[in-house]
Amino acid sequence: MSIRIMAVAAPELSESNIGTRVLSSEDPASLFNACRYAAFLAENDIGAWGDSNWATSRKLRRETFLLMHSLKESLQAFEKLLEGIQPNILLIGAMSICLPGAVACAKRAKELLGDDVCIILGGRHASETIYQGQDGRVVNHPGSPLRLMSEGRIPQVFDLVISGEGEHIIAWIGEKISDLESQKIQPTMISSYLQGSFQVPGKWIMGWINEGEVRAIKGKSGNFDRNLLVSPVEMFGVNSAFNVFPDRLTSHIFSDTGSGCVYDCEFCSERRSATGPLVQIETSGNRLFKQMKDTVSIIKTDSPSFGASAFVEDSTILGGSNIALNRLIELLSQEKLDIKFGGQFTIDQLSSRVEILKKMKDVGLSYLFIGMETLDPQSVGGISKDVKHGSETWLKRTENTIELLLSLEIQCGISLLFGLGESHDSRIRLLNQVRHWRKIYKSPHPVAFNWAVQHPLRGNDGKTGYRYTEWGLPSSSWLEAFRDFGEASVLYPIAGQKPPIFEEVQEIADFCSELLENDKYATINQKKGNNAS
Repeated sequence: MSIRIMAVAAPELSESNIGTRVLSSEDPASLFNACRYAAFLAENDIGAWGDSNWATSRKLRRETFLLMHSLKESLQAFEKLLEGIQPNILLIGAMSICLPGAVACAKRAKELLGDDVCIILGGRHASETIYQGQDGRVVNHPGSPLRLMSEGRIPQVFDLVISGEGEHIIAWIGEKISDLESQKIQPTMISSYLQGSFQVPGKWIMGWINEGEVRAIKGKSGNFDRNLLVSPVEMFGVNSAFNVFPDRLTSHIFSDTGSGCVYDCEFCSERRSATGPLVQIETSGNRLFKQMKDTVSIIKTDSPSFGASAFVEDSTILGGSNIALNRLIELLSQEKLDIKFGGQFTIDQLSSRVEILKKMKDVGLSYLFIGMETLDPQSVGGISKDVKHGSETWLKRTENTIELLLSLEIQCGISLLFGLGESHDSRIRLLNQVRHWRKIYKSPHPVAFNWAVQHPLRGNDGKTGYRYTEWGLPSSSWLEAFRDFGEASVLYPIAGQKPPIFEEVQEIADFCSELLENDKYATINQKKGNNAS
């Protein structure tokens, strides 16, 4: 049977859409990454994918994707898409706080389509809760969807769960499902087709439930050549804009060095110990340049009235590698692409790369996003990226960075993160400091707010062992208080920390609202959607 596929990013909220000041996106960038190889096969009429519903234009292909923020507000759109596509493969991507939303979506899909659909869960939550232990065996964290289904804590609505790199295994599963003669896709039938999957490229684990027991297999072929990966923008186009790039559509681009960071901050889901080291960094500048070049070409073809821009979704651009950054500068200087781009660096990375920043500015860098989690990292036990803590204070180094970017005419955005163990007085002082900077420098903007959530982190979670089966924000009052925050939770505080106190959160929310009241970048909706840093 031919492949009919649909992909959904699960909602993080039970109800009430996110606030207008949240740096959010209409593009499910992680899903685009995971699905790009299957889309490449479809576009080039290769194998079973050449007969799938993705063997069409970029525009129509992206219409099979849905990014959900709120279950209540997005459920009707989800059901409409299910009814229109009648998928036999439903991909659901989820972060940990989105697991209840993923379960709800999968349950509804089973109610509407029964065994005619194979539901596959992937994303960061699966990758952080299903992993290889030191003895080589597959470990299921207490929050593992496989373990939760086997224990009866969530309904058995996921036919397969994929941890790790999905590009090639998703394409392989589609081919196997197309071989089935029956429209009914039973998990036991799927498992019978899994023989031979071990050599599918990538580091992945695939699991399912058989007679109430967890079953899992691991890929054995290891790393694959990132230089051969197609750009997500080639397969799915660009349909979003970020106001820091006026009159330009904005693509999400990646250097494809892995899903992690060079640093190992305990609170972060991208920490090195949970995601592994960066790979193929030596050719990463070439890959990032290619995605920029593809962005310019695709936007010119599909939306000629707009200019091109891109946000680099690396934890820090090219891992901060001087060699890779200089290679990117060299290629952009030669090609002279008409593109503006931005990304993330740490405060200490920026202070060490002033000359590189100047060159990057000359070839299109116009926006950088930095994180300032606290006034003093040492007060919360220290953070890995605070590499120069023996010199000037974190506060002074942050101010120096804002001044540096201002002098280079590079716009500076900032992310504030609460809930790491700082006092409430410290939070208010931090907000006052940001307000002072904005008064003096007219920067940073935009400002993003988050409340730290404990992630599973492949067991590096301080023995919290959260199962994530309940919505992180349990009531409408909490939803409203955290309305303009990105990631936030009441039920899943960082290990060793108490849950947030409502009155304190409300005071911070009121302060944030006042802080952003006259910020022309506070509302980021523009033209064809919005885009996130």
